[in-house]
Amino acid sequence: MSQQHTNIKTAENIFTMIEKIEELDQPTCSELSEHVDLSVSSVYNYLNTLVDSGYIVESDGRYRLSLKFLQKGRSIRNSYPIMHAAVEPVDILAKSIDEYISVFVKEERSVVMIYEGNSHHAVHVPGPFLGEPFHLAKSPQGKVVLAHTSESLRRDILDRSDLEEEAIRRVEDQIEVIRNEGILVDAGETHDNIWGVAAPVEVDDEIYGSLLISTVLHRLDDQRAQQELPALLRQTAKEVEHRLSRYDFDDLYLE
Repeated sequence: MSQQHTNIKTAENIFTMIEKIEELDQPTCSELSEHVDLSVSSVYNYLNTLVDSGYIVESDGRYRLSLKFLQKGRSIRNSYPIMHAAVEPVDILAKSIDEYISVFVKEERSVVMIYEGNSHHAVHVPGPFLGEPFHLAKSPQGKVVLAHTSESLRRDILDRSDLEEEAIRRVEDQIEVIRNEGILVDAGETHDNIWGVAAPVEVDDEIYGSLLISTVLHRLDDQRAQQELPALLRQTAKEVEHRLSRYDFDDLYLE
């Protein structure tokens, strides 16, 4: 039986306002009030509290999120061992192949991008941003992680997704490919004209995340897409795994 809980309305209001401030791009108190179903006076009190705590900034009656979110996000990102192990190998590979590479970690039922190499080649697909979540069963970088989760968790994630039965069967087939080949190539299946190859990062049966090379299809010939880039990504993933197995990240200083 799932545990019941009661949402705290005050907390809901605060997070709704934070999201709306980002969405509306520096709204006034009155503008924000129109989008959060609260009176202007209530919104003003919330805003003052958030200003006092340093999470938003007020200028000429307009409000924006503060860089305190960057500080917190950086600290969270640095708490993942793969962040420390992957940056150098990913940067080296990105420069050598002149393609875009990103690093992902699992969070709940998604993988979230925490680092990107060679970002000037970032492909324009929905949500190509740091911190953006991608469903485990709907992206190559998620599927290679999903393939290394427990059978019960994998079944639960697939059952609770909105995928049709045929799509779930395709994911299950892809999981077998990942287990046999150590990577998953996505040649425009997830996004039209976008090619990608993903590899899991796993040490001693613990999945740390995934790596993804992504580019537009017209940049690639068959040899590069089928052999060169998959082989280089496998090699880089193994280097990251080696670094993870070699070093103790428990005492890392989180900036």
